[in-house]
Amino acid sequence: MMTPEIDREPAYLESLSKHGESYRDETTGRYGWRNPIRRDTGGLLRALVIASGARRVLEIGTAHGLSALHLVCGWTAGDDVRLDTIEFDVAVAEAIQARMDRLGVPVHVCAGEATEVIDTLSGHYDLVFFDAQKNQYLRQLQALLDRQLIGRGTVLVADNVIDRQAECADFLQWRIDHSVLHHIVPTECGLLVGQLERP
Repeated sequence: MMTPEIDREPAYLESLSKHGESYRDETTGRYGWRNPIRRDTGGLLRALVIASGARRVLEIGTAHGLSALHLVCGWTAGDDVRLDTIEFDVAVAEAIQARMDRLGVPVHVCAGEATEVIDTLSGHYDLVFFDAQKNQYLRQLQALLDRQLIGRGTVLVADNVIDRQAECADFLQWRIDHSVLHHIVPTECGLLVGQLERP
């Protein structure tokens, strides 16, 4: 855990409405639903970072920063760590970056469409959390693989694989076709936890 203040911030965000909000980009016409992770998911994200020893994490779908903070709370102060998180809405991205800066946590919020942002990233991620548009999970995964940002040993985590299964069906089929070691945790929304071929 980083600091008591950071631990309080997820507790505060958890107290907010879980109903989410719709959004629309008038320039592109893109629209979607920004929905915070459910209360049964945050602790699991924290535990996965602790258990996997992930030091470099990518989150696709920032929303209001709740899941990012749960992931960060899996680290201890002084760790050489970094979390990159992608948020489509520029105004939301700026507000979340300000929150992370105020808390002093190693989080960088990248604004833009996920696959376009992925094209700008470099290095290797130990853990990736998918939680943006469900029908884009596979496209985003393939972009990460093409850029060699993930590989053997990378932990893959994806939310909403039960309640919105039809939307991410191609992603779910990919993990079967490629024999990805995985388990679907029966949270309120369904959380897939998998690992690319072990090192």
